[in-house]
Amino acid sequence: MERYEALSLIQTVREKYFGISWSTVFAVVVFVCLTTRIISGLRSRREQDPSKSQTVRLAPYWFPWIGHGPAFLWNHVTFFTRTRVSMNEPVFGIYIRGVKYNVVASPSMMKTVFSVKTATPRNQVLDQALQNVFGDRSLIRNLDLDRNQGLSDKATTILNEKAFVTEASSTITRLVQRDMPNLVSFCRSIVDQCPWERGISGVEMPDEGDQTVCEANLFALVSNFIGHITSTFLMGGTFVENFPNLSEDLGRLDDCFVTLFVGTPRWAPHPAASAGHAASDRLRHIFSVFHRALTAWDDGIDPGIELRDLDDVSELVKDRMRTFRKLELSPGASAAGHLSLYYDLIEHTTKITFWTITHLFAEPSLLEQVRKEIASYVMASRLTREETGFPFDEPPRLSLDIEKVLTSCPLLKACYYETVRLHSAGISFKKLASDVTLSESAEEAAYGLTEPRTYKIAKGEDIIVPHGEYYHDARYFSNPEQYDPLRFLVTDPATGKQRADQSIIAPFADGLYGSTNNGLIERAILTFTAGIVALWDIEPTSGKILSVPGHKTSWGAFRPTKELRVRMKLRV
Repeated sequence: MERYEALSLIQTVREKYFGISWSTVFAVVVFVCLTTRIISGLRSRREQDPSKSQTVRLAPYWFPWIGHGPAFLWNHVTFFTRTRVSMNEPVFGIYIRGVKYNVVASPSMMKTVFSVKTATPRNQVLDQALQNVFGDRSLIRNLDLDRNQGLSDKATTILNEKAFVTEASSTITRLVQRDMPNLVSFCRSIVDQCPWERGISGVEMPDEGDQTVCEANLFALVSNFIGHITSTFLMGGTFVENFPNLSEDLGRLDDCFVTLFVGTPRWAPHPAASAGHAASDRLRHIFSVFHRALTAWDDGIDPGIELRDLDDVSELVKDRMRTFRKLELSPGASAAGHLSLYYDLIEHTTKITFWTITHLFAEPSLLEQVRKEIASYVMASRLTREETGFPFDEPPRLSLDIEKVLTSCPLLKACYYETVRLHSAGISFKKLASDVTLSESAEEAAYGLTEPRTYKIAKGEDIIVPHGEYYHDARYFSNPEQYDPLRFLVTDPATGKQRADQSIIAPFADGLYGSTNNGLIERAILTFTAGIVALWDIEPTSGKILSVPGHKTSWGAFRPTKELRVRMKLRV
């Protein structure tokens, strides 16, 4: 009898709580979403007097609490552009995970936002990236804010010091001159290939025919090469020799960035979750080992046979290690800090360089103009057998004067700026320390045929400045989806010469440490680009013209949606 009653009770509970059909669940979800959309839409339509200060209207959304999150993560540039057009406002609100963000899409208002103080020296979004992507387990973020802010500010200060930028540029240029002729070595055996040719670079020689041509995956090859060169400068030659697969894991982390950023757990049924967490773990282990060795070296202790020679580690990394030691961070906690800075510097350089050379080789007439412009300052040559007296060809030589390129090659610089505009999509976040009033300029209001509008945003509210939405706004850039570097060329009234004007994409700095698009990054990208353009011919493996891949969302700059298989040949 008791057993029968127990079974009856279990059946009753099952029917009452677990007997809901999938159609019922679907109907409830649809009802909740429709109700949310209707209510948020009605709130968004309230009329206000444009001549008076008004609060920011919140864009309608479908999902409770989640709000605009899915659309934002899928493609935030398209999302911001469509929302601005539908709202017809230079400032509008979006709702993500229970928080309202005020999106500022007006250039004049953006400048005002950048000039105001924030309520906290830490940025919640960057903290989330440090924790979810780079594995910071709150040891860095939960330190005293003054000390933590001093840590970030010191890295930013060093990156913008003229002496450091000059030294870094000189070292990177020297390494590019040495290694660029071997970007592809034309060796069949993987043992004889350079480190950046192996693995995902997919460098292959044809079975027969022209032995001076090879095939490669362009994005992977450029990523590995830039990672190798930049790592040699930042971390030293010993570091690069001992961790040859670092660039591949860094690229894998960048590819999975969005998935990790939202906090997707390792066990989630998503390929980017397991791959991204595994890459992050391996990278943190490498930087933890490196941190231990560097601290031992700094104390005059033998760091071990693998990482013994650390004299050529950059002053930026040495200073960062010493700062971590003053903060009494363990090697494991320090690894997240080393990794985040390393990622910030290398990945943006890699992606923007790839997009720049892809556009140049996809437009032969533009490529020819750039080659003509840089010919006096970036020269590729090779001694003949008659000149050397040897029965074999000498390796090619590359001579590159980056200072002359910076001052005398406006078209190449304009190509770089146009690439930043078209392929980078950083976002700046701020939490206001005081009330702010944002006023639209008359020129900007004229685009919408309305009176200039004024918005009042209260202390403690969050503001988003979407760089990519501005870069793709047809009101400020004609044919914004078209690659047109000429839009950055202006004539200097004093000299009558052309120069590249970057003011229309300034003053954005969307890196973790504000390092994106600074002097060092610009010099590095122009050095890599000029070297490849001067020394190599690149063609598609199929078709006549190189096709530019689509965008995949990542941090700072987009990744290509697919690999670009190309044929490569030396020009000398």
